[in-house]
Amino acid sequence: MGKFVYRAWDQSGRLETGVMEADTPRVAAASLQARGFLVTSIVEQEQVVGAVRQVQRFFRINRQDLVLFTRQLATMLSAGLPIVTTLNVLEEQAADRRFREIIHTVRGGIERGGTLSGEIARHPAAFFSFYVNTVRSGEVSGVLDTSLNYLADYLEREYDLVQRVRTAATYPLVVLVFTMMVAVGAVLFIVPVFVGVFQSFRVPLPVITRIMLAVSHGMRTYGVVGLVALGLFAVGVSTARRTEAGQRVFDTWVLRAPIIGPLVHRLALARFGRSMAVVIRSGIPILEGLAVVATALGNRVVGAAFEAAREHMREGQPMADAMRKQPLIPSMVVQMVRVGEETGAMEEVLGKVADFYEREVDNTVKRFASVVEPILIVCVGGVVFLVALSVLLPIWTLISSLPR
Repeated sequence: MGKFVYRAWDQSGRLETGVMEADTPRVAAASLQARGFLVTSIVEQEQVVGAVRQVQRFFRINRQDLVLFTRQLATMLSAGLPIVTTLNVLEEQAADRRFREIIHTVRGGIERGGTLSGEIARHPAAFFSFYVNTVRSGEVSGVLDTSLNYLADYLEREYDLVQRVRTAATYPLVVLVFTMMVAVGAVLFIVPVFVGVFQSFRVPLPVITRIMLAVSHGMRTYGVVGLVALGLFAVGVSTARRTEAGQRVFDTWVLRAPIIGPLVHRLALARFGRSMAVVIRSGIPILEGLAVVATALGNRVVGAAFEAAREHMREGQPMADAMRKQPLIPSMVVQMVRVGEETGAMEEVLGKVADFYEREVDNTVKRFASVVEPILIVCVGGVVFLVALSVLLPIWTLISSLPR
């Protein structure tokens, strides 16, 4: 039997939407009509989910909104508020229109008899698989508010860590973009004006000025073509990254990149430690939790290493032995996991792994900033020096050629 999403009007004139099981769309429509509904559309659920996910690739929900939603949801449920009332309050408070619509849809599904985990699973743009599985575990064990508090702690730490990395990268990026704009503006508009003046005085142009003039001519002649080619390249890369193979190639390249590679690797290991600690605390089975965590590390290559370790664990190997066979899992992580297995304190050990790699990410970001800032200063100075030299050298030549 398949699942079909339907839209139909009931006898009181109210529009109903929902999901039902049936062998074929015709059987589903007949069942609804027998109950007095006027059916307007019936579509197989897989087609709807596939189309929604394609659209949602371009409309991701802000992680800060999710952090706030999770914390408030956990607090209100802990205070004893019914979940439908809680979601109604959070829907009214949501600042983002798209997120507000998602909360409204989730609340409607729960009012029709659905579960929180089942309803949020329909919105992968807002609720990733690790989030959904943690909520489902809380529902099964009867401690949903506790699981949501664990999730809120995890999301807040994750958000703070990512924000620190982005903040450190913002300054070099802004300086780099500004320097390129200044250089392009000078080469396109300033150097040609002075060169025209010098040529009118028949002043021989130095090599640096001729190079700048050639660059300016090339940019004026082929600039549009270059921008179009750059745009097509960006679109091609973006399209390739939406495929599994393309994303894996990109993630492999990122891991091999200097500075960025170690940073991404440590960030993934910090996520592993923090999310696996939440998995154990929430009572999710290790194998099931590791399968979800492997998809939430931000890098498919690192995730594949943990997925391969999970396959060895399914064959009966201890977690530490299974991880030891993966080159991307450091020996420190393996040893800490072994200690956790031997002492029965896996949650605390994984928390310490996360703390260690979060500090490593912070230290890497600080070292990156301390190295990049002087390099950028030298680059900006070099660009200004070259542009100034290409203008001043002909002026000196002109002055020296004047009669005394």
